[in-house]
Amino acid sequence: MKKTLVAVAAMAAVTGAMADGVTIYGNIDQVYQTSTTTYNGAATSKTTTMGAYQMGQSLLGFKGDEDMGNGLKASFLYEFGLSTNTSATPTNRQSYVGLSGGFGALRIGKQYSSSFNNLVGADPLGATGGAGALYLAVNTSNNGSESPLRQDNAIQYDLPTLAAGFKVTLTKVYAGADTVDATADSYRTGTKAGDSQGISITYAAGPLNVGYTTDSTKSQDIYFGTLDTIAVTDGTTTKQTTFAAGYDLGVAKITYSDAKVKNSGSGTEATMFGVSVPMGAATLVATTSTGKWINSTETKLKGMQYGVNYAMSKRTVAYWHAGNASFTDSDANVIKVKGYGIGIHHSF
Repeated sequence: MKKTLVAVAAMAAVTGAMADGVTIYGNIDQVYQTSTTTYNGAATSKTTTMGAYQMGQSLLGFKGDEDMGNGLKASFLYEFGLSTNTSATPTNRQSYVGLSGGFGALRIGKQYSSSFNNLVGADPLGATGGAGALYLAVNTSNNGSESPLRQDNAIQYDLPTLAAGFKVTLTKVYAGADTVDATADSYRTGTKAGDSQGISITYAAGPLNVGYTTDSTKSQDIYFGTLDTIAVTDGTTTKQTTFAAGYDLGVAKITYSDAKVKNSGSGTEATMFGVSVPMGAATLVATTSTGKWINSTETKLKGMQYGVNYAMSKRTVAYWHAGNASFTDSDANVIKVKGYGIGIHHSF
């Protein structure tokens, strides 16, 4: 009886502490997957394993808001990435605080970039799949950080609604730094590598959605997965642009995206066409992509992703995803990757 009362008291304490608009959310994704890589037709690797996800990373998050009156709200979000098939340490996916009101909405902390949100919104496979989405080459991790997919030290500001359906977001990222030379009593300017600013303009009304983003980043090297790196000249600007659109026909939703990241003519770009077709509890999904990587020579990119998501309930989805990607350099050497996965995704 005593243990029961203690448990009830503990639950009441937690509930009371979280009663003011706090939500716990997340998902668990587990997949059986296989992947094969070939170079000019000869297999270089083949893996078959259990994976952490192919329909979205497993995660645990907390978010909430506080109504402070006079139309002003405070909010927060903290989200961990989980490796549910291993004992790996959780990672920080997002963590920010914010204020919103008649002036718009302000968020400060680690956040998804507007460019990634724009692109992933046009991907019916949600930035995952059997062989990876080529447009992620424009959003790959840079120099050990997750930028420009998720941005550390970011300030995002949503302007007040200017017209129905339109949303404008300004972003400023403070990645670099200036330091003070105390002995000389003057400022010594640092490289500020990674500092960036950007703007996102989106429109959504009825079956149509359209988005455009542009970001300029100082002294930002460009990475193409583990294959190649463009080391840019300090002080130069790396520019990234994305465009995405979608239209829901009812019987199917069609999407398109175009993404580029360039510095002095070098960089990468990718376009994608996508479609999702609901068929009762099942949804057929597919994308086709092309692009190129330019670093003194040009590498052609091509890929396809496809699969089916079957909604077993409102929160549980069984899925089969497959895909392939190829990278052809200027000497006609070809790296090909293909794979598939069968998994279950549960959200809460």
